Amino acid sequence: MVMAVNGWDFVLLFAYISAALLLAAFLRKQFLFMQRLMIPNAIVAGLIVLLCSRLFGIMKISPDQLEITVYHLLTGIFILIGLKEPRVGKGRAIFTTTMIISQGYALLALIGCIFTSIWVGALFPKFFPSFSMLPMLGFGFDHLTAWSMGLQWEQAGFTGGGYAGFSFGVMGLIWAYLGGVSLVLWSRKRQREKEAFPGIEARQGIIPRESEKQAGSFITTAPEAVESLALHLALVGLLYLLVFFFMSQISSWLGGFGESGKLVGGLLWSYNFIFGLLLGRLGRIIIDWLGAGYLFDSGTMKRISGAMVDYMITAAIAAVPLFIYEDYWPEVVILSLISGAAMAIFLHFASRRMYTGHHLARNAAVFGFLTGTIASGLALLRMVDPELDTPVAEELACAGGLSLLVGFPLLLMLNFPLYGFVAGMPLRYLLIATAIIAVYGLVLFLIWFLGNRFAGSKRKDAQPGADL
Repeated sequence: MVMAVNGWDFVLLFAYISAALLLAAFLRKQFLFMQRLMIPNAIVAGLIVLLCSRLFGIMKISPDQLEITVYHLLTGIFILIGLKEPRVGKGRAIFTTTMIISQGYALLALIGCIFTSIWVGALFPKFFPSFSMLPMLGFGFDHLTAWSMGLQWEQAGFTGGGYAGFSFGVMGLIWAYLGGVSLVLWSRKRQREKEAFPGIEARQGIIPRESEKQAGSFITTAPEAVESLALHLALVGLLYLLVFFFMSQISSWLGGFGESGKLVGGLLWSYNFIFGLLLGRLGRIIIDWLGAGYLFDSGTMKRISGAMVDYMITAAIAAVPLFIYEDYWPEVVILSLISGAAMAIFLHFASRRMYTGHHLARNAAVFGFLTGTIASGLALLRMVDPELDTPVAEELACAGGLSLLVGFPLLLMLNFPLYGFVAGMPLRYLLIATAIIAVYGLVLFLIWFLGNRFAGSKRKDAQPGADL
């Protein structure tokens, strides 16, 4: 009997999220203020699940279940993005997004070093200097990464370092969803002053009964043999299996290089969505080469990916941990407010000057990525690009992986403030770290500038607004 009850865990999770999505659709249809905001139903549904599971205890869902759901749905979403018709001309945009994300990491580390230098130099001389790196870890990566590094620094004397790092991750997610949604709404309001107001279907989220309905997909198989939707899902399932196989083989191979290899192999599992994207793209090439592309309808693929995105966004918001460590709450709150505001200002100007098109979509996606995770980036992108028709999601996945390589020098700087603490010169080491990180960010901008000028000289005929 116990086994039968436990077997309902996944089904109940699916049912809770589904009920929240239905309730969110009903609320948007009924309330005018929700129609004016035009927030995707999945974001509202995520807040419903968050409140019902954490505050009221109505839904018995563990955060681990929600995080695992987000983890696997992200892989499926990027598999389907990879299966789309191939695009051209994304190279420069991926390069630009990689540079912006890497500069964002540098900006977060720079702000953390400046803040901690002031805190140590003027207020609390014994304040642990590694606190300076937590904004980059909590905002730029995630709360678990910041928590893990904080735990390591606890062994060197950073009391409560793990909880402090976790708190920065929480504040980053709050910035990603609440701050990001506010920024998108503000930007969209400015656009609407120049454009016509959206139609009733877009505002209510429901196509009226009397309106003509659009066909969302085509049947490509005879139902006597197999349901067309089942064939499409089977292809996605096969690619899931291939992702797992390749990830297992790569992590096992890296494990042969000792503890460092095991660490890198474990880190790669957090980026399995990139492998999903690459194998999805490879699958598309093979399908087209075999002449079987007619079997897999793009409309059906879009409907599947759209459903996955809705469930992923709901689960991602519901999984936001509500925790701020009381011993460091003034420092965490103040530095988080500065970091989030600085990131918003930086991306507002950077997206206008470093991209030639899709400014709002790219700005929203990168802001969500640099304050939260790639899931929050997709959630904000969905507000601007509901069907994920732009290449922004694919760019974000590729750039997110490449930025780890470009930003590797920043990872080498993580323990630099700690060395100052051990040497008894924390302020001096913090100031040196500030100078190094500032120079590194400037070098990244110069690399982008020179690379863009070189590429632009070879592509003078590129049209404004292209996917660059």
